[in-house]
Amino acid sequence: MARPMTLAELRSSGWRSKSVKQEIHDNFIAKLQAGEDLYPGIVGYDDTVLPELNIAILAQHDILFLGEKGQAKSRLMRLMASLLDEELPYIDDRQIPVHDDPYRPITKRGRQLVNSVPADEIPIAWWPREERYAERLAPGTKFADIIGEIDPAKLAAGVSMGVEDALHFGLIPRMHRGIFAMNELPELDELVQVGLFNILEERDVQIRGYPVQFDIDVLILFSAN
Repeated sequence: MARPMTLAELRSSGWRSKSVKQEIHDNFIAKLQAGEDLYPGIVGYDDTVLPELNIAILAQHDILFLGEKGQAKSRLMRLMASLLDEELPYIDDRQIPVHDDPYRPITKRGRQLVNSVPADEIPIAWWPREERYAERLAPGTKFADIIGEIDPAKLAAGVSMGVEDALHFGLIPRMHRGIFAMNELPELDELVQVGLFNILEERDVQIRGYPVQFDIDVLILFSAN
């Protein structure tokens, strides 16, 4: 079947919106029922690590992989992407910096489109599974890299500092509806850890004291030796 290319076609197709954790949960259950190999290439953890990982997926938790070097922490994190849908629809608009949910947009521009433009005129594109996973090594990572920063070019153009349009989003906001993995968590700068904790607990972004409320939908994975 041809993929829906407008919001009207998407609604007619019967596609339903899910959180990324619910999506992973549902695909995990489907693989269990089909008897598929959940973690191909992983050997020796059937009675220890994997049962705990399974529980975390079913409970829809963010996950910390803690262990010695060479114990497949990064490989297990990357395998989590195999539990995503093959493709995911999003609003196709260059002014939207994230892959906004056509049914539940979190950006101002996305909400304006959905509320004021006819559904058959709102273009839909599809985000492939392999692009919905991003990974970062903690050493050297700055707040702007993964959370965001005020964009001076936008300020020079006359945009007010305290609004959404003034922000340059980091990796985590840009992975809205995907998976973000941070390797070597203890090596991460303390200020960045605080910003990550705020996202874990409140799911919002605060940049330079300006709270911009986003209902960020992301599965966050960590590894630590």
